[in-house]
Amino acid sequence: MSEETKPRRGSKRNVMLLGLFGAVLALATSTRTWINVQPEVGSVKIPLIEVAGSDAAAAVAALAVVALAGSLAAMIAGKVARWIIAAILLLVGGGIIASAVAVLADPVLAATTKVGEATGLNASGGAYDVTFWPWAAALAGAVLVADAVLLAVAGRHWAGSRKYSRDAAATAAGLPGAASNGPIDEISGWDSLSRGDDPTG
Repeated sequence: MSEETKPRRGSKRNVMLLGLFGAVLALATSTRTWINVQPEVGSVKIPLIEVAGSDAAAAVAALAVVALAGSLAAMIAGKVARWIIAAILLLVGGGIIASAVAVLADPVLAATTKVGEATGLNASGGAYDVTFWPWAAALAGAVLVADAVLLAVAGRHWAGSRKYSRDAAATAAGLPGAASNGPIDEISGWDSLSRGDDPTG
């Protein structure tokens, strides 16, 4: 039986690590410079403006945190919860990709707020140089989408907690004392008392 559970444990760990990698990568890109702007405002010389990912695509950091929490929660979640987490990761990955693509498609619009704060004007003239980091964010989103698919597929074969599975099976079979074969903890004792059983018997 141990040989049978090894691949499952390995796939669970690999899926979790893939999700963590995508989430951490997306979070890291949000702190990097996505757009370098050299504004043109008449004859006034304005220093180069660096627009971070958190300014160009504010949603990326928030979505990355959700993906981070979801990837960790998938390790202890039940089958139904894993399906829900997979759906969330799929939406999160798609959202990160969409945010990155929006910046790549229109860097002027993405940098408008930051440029306006730096210049005090709404002018969009100047040179807009997009860096590598929006592409890295899109890659992180793609990793999370792939992780969501793997979680949905591989998660069906992951074994749950054997203790709780045994207790649930014993209860379903109408064996009130079967769940107390092992050491009695505080929760199990209260559960037994609520059923009218003696947990010390």
